[in-house]
Amino acid sequence: MKPIIALVDMDAFLASVEQALNPDLIGQPVIVGGMPGTRGIVICASYEARRLGVKFGLPLAEAYRRLPRAYFLKGDIKTYRDFWAEICDIFDSFTPLVEPVSMDEAYLDLTGSIALYGSIEALTRSIKDIIRQRLNIRCSIGVGRSKMFAKIACGLAKTKAAGGGEGIAIITPNEEAIILNRLAADKLPNVGHKTRKLLAELGVHTVKQFREIPRSILIELFGKRGTEWYDYARGIDKREVKTSAIPKSISRETTFNADSIEQNFLRGTLYYLLERVCLELRRLSLQTRRVEVKIRYVDYQFIDQAQTLTTCADSEPEIFPTVMKLFSDLYTRKVGIRHLGITATCLLPSLKQFGFFDQQQERYSNLSMGLDKVRRHFGYHAIFYGKTMPLGDKFREVTDGYELRTPSLSL
Repeated sequence: MKPIIALVDMDAFLASVEQALNPDLIGQPVIVGGMPGTRGIVICASYEARRLGVKFGLPLAEAYRRLPRAYFLKGDIKTYRDFWAEICDIFDSFTPLVEPVSMDEAYLDLTGSIALYGSIEALTRSIKDIIRQRLNIRCSIGVGRSKMFAKIACGLAKTKAAGGGEGIAIITPNEEAIILNRLAADKLPNVGHKTRKLLAELGVHTVKQFREIPRSILIELFGKRGTEWYDYARGIDKREVKTSAIPKSISRETTFNADSIEQNFLRGTLYYLLERVCLELRRLSLQTRRVEVKIRYVDYQFIDQAQTLTTCADSEPEIFPTVMKLFSDLYTRKVGIRHLGITATCLLPSLKQFGFFDQQQERYSNLSMGLDKVRRHFGYHAIFYGKTMPLGDKFREVTDGYELRTPSLSL
């Protein structure tokens, strides 16, 4: 039997959760990210808001100018995580092969489940119906014989859902070649913005054009990734649904209410963001080998820089010197900063096997795990590093930390 892979994507997830919690918001334009008149960006917009010109990433001030009658909400990451956990439980009831991609999207291997439902159509409708009945939120489902075609199909399904359709799309093997030939090149897996620009400079805009590039040229231009794209352009995707997939990255970031050039406050914010990143690393039993710092200035200029660590790490004291070096290298303009972010990449399973010469790393790790334990019992502010003390005057204290401007990104 050929594999049957589905990608389930929750439609405007954060806004849909808010509508499920408050039925008065159903059918209304909902914007999650912050209140009108405050700094920040749109984290999620309901389809009603999207149809009226408000989408992810738009500054809140511009969103309010375009749609003053919308319902603006700050959002609550804990609530969204609870909903996502329930959704994952529903997925598990259909198949044990579930690979979450993010907090609103997951791949499901349905190959062994079809016999129970008779057809792909009946199975996907059952998934949608149960999510809708239990949680009163919608999802789009794309199905194909590989992750790539499931992703492409999901894009088609979301287009249907945005137009009021059923939100299900199935790509059969007979349709694959036709769909690939008319597909944009940046719809292939892992083709990002920079690669798309380079391909455009080469005159490559579609998958059909991409397929004309010899494998040797792709390898010369993109290394190992070139081999993958050579296969993807021909409809070959051997990736399996992995139930214990390691995320590609973990990031935390925030937008300030007011621009800042205050070094202690910026340093404290960076340390706090790193704490949240490291807390998630330790929760998932992962370590990072590479860290990135992002800065957005008051005039919206965006810059970022990454550096590889000398050893894999999951504790703040080990990583923070690298974070500060990156920040010092990046912060060259004497103007206010409105947004900071930290991302950990090159993630690997954590191996707590310290050698004779790793005593310092062992102390850092034990210290961080000890802090985690104390905070789980008594709350974040029961014990903390002095570096985060300047945040007390800027951010509101909550039980498990500080309430940052973009809670859906930063907690």
